[in-house]
Amino acid sequence: MNRSRLPEARWQLADLLDFEALLAGGERVGEHERLIFARDIRPQLAGLPDQRRRALGLRLWLAHCRDTGPKRIWPSQAWARLIDGLGWALLLGFVLAGAALAWGLCLGNGQRVHVVIFVGLTVVLPWAGFVLFSLARLAGRNAGAPWLIRMLLRPAAARLAGDRNLARWAQAFSDSRAARQAATARAARLLQWGGLGLSLGVVFAFLISLMIFDVRFYWEATPDNTGLMESAVSTLAVPWAGLWPAAVPGAAAVRASRLSARAGQRPPGGAVAGAWWRFLVMTVLIWGAVPRVLLIALFAARERWALARLDFQAPRHRALWRSLAGVTRGAVAESSTDGALVLDVGGHDIDGTAIRGFLLRRLRLNPESTHRVNVLDNEAEAAADRALADAPGHVVLVAPDWSLSPRSAERLQARVREAAGRALPITWVIVADNNGTPGAPDAEHMTRWTAFVDGLRDPATEIAAYDPAA
Repeated sequence: MNRSRLPEARWQLADLLDFEALLAGGERVGEHERLIFARDIRPQLAGLPDQRRRALGLRLWLAHCRDTGPKRIWPSQAWARLIDGLGWALLLGFVLAGAALAWGLCLGNGQRVHVVIFVGLTVVLPWAGFVLFSLARLAGRNAGAPWLIRMLLRPAAARLAGDRNLARWAQAFSDSRAARQAATARAARLLQWGGLGLSLGVVFAFLISLMIFDVRFYWEATPDNTGLMESAVSTLAVPWAGLWPAAVPGAAAVRASRLSARAGQRPPGGAVAGAWWRFLVMTVLIWGAVPRVLLIALFAARERWALARLDFQAPRHRALWRSLAGVTRGAVAESSTDGALVLDVGGHDIDGTAIRGFLLRRLRLNPESTHRVNVLDNEAEAAADRALADAPGHVVLVAPDWSLSPRSAERLQARVREAAGRALPITWVIVADNNGTPGAPDAEHMTRWTAFVDGLRDPATEIAAYDPAA
């Protein structure tokens, strides 16, 4: 791997399916995978903020698993076929629906087209449906999102471990707001292909009808609202009036096309009919097809924007990152480490000197100074605040395994964040307090501490269990 691959290492929805399927399959991270990560991936993450580092690191790890892992059918393959099939089915299906609608309007009334009904059915009604659907989705988006995700993913899951992968994928999209936004944008983009197909089908069939039949155009109303009709026509034609004046029916054409109740009255042909058919074609294209193309581009951009904001802060993601990014090799020279401020949480006299070897070898951190926090000592607390204000490169919070108080720990986390900023790396190191001597933490206590730190959903905060053998 090299830096030339970084621009390509963007997350896609298909990548999320492969990633979650890999986790659902119990992919284990061993010493070999950690060495590969440290050798090939970690150097490419240097200088990136923590949130970006995690997203890019996991994406590069997924690429490594795809390239070097055992051959398998990846979910993204079935997903790509599903999405491509749905897109083409919607486009072609609505092309046929639009063609049927146009032929019905042109041939269903003695080859006479009511222009108001034509515009209403081919432009206004589809957009009204889109607006109503959008409002309904916004009103019930929390309830509708899982259903939408399962509908899109079930065909892919049927081939790939069935309900297990489907449940994991649904959970993944429930865990992450960015993932839900990306999936919603993809579904909305698919629907716009249907709307585009409808407009194109209408125009295609309408032009064929004009070449075969003598189609006339009219409008009618009980009150004489010719002025209103002229205003509506001129308003709709604003986008193209200057470029194609022949596609804008003038006042005379609008008046000539109004039919009264007299029996046998036939709409005019010639130049009047020519102005109307050009106007209708442009109305469907400009107000029907072009906005659909713009929405397709907008939803594609929204999907990319949402995927760029993936934080991978769910507990399973954080556990995988700890397994990959943890340093398990031998001693690390101090010259290649980062300086760290050590905060002794609760004042148990477990300072940076006591865990220096662990910090150097496992976390690549060189403890520079130690201060006590969460103690009944105002001078000690003030000294810790001054140390935080000096912009340390890393903060290590050393806490005994038995001492977790979520409210107190949250206040301390917020205090460090407020003093040193959102980007400061923070590592909670959990130890067993043996009368001031650090030891390996109890597994049950460590589980609770890990759940607490993961629940913070802070991309720059991690947790490590002290290992006296490190």
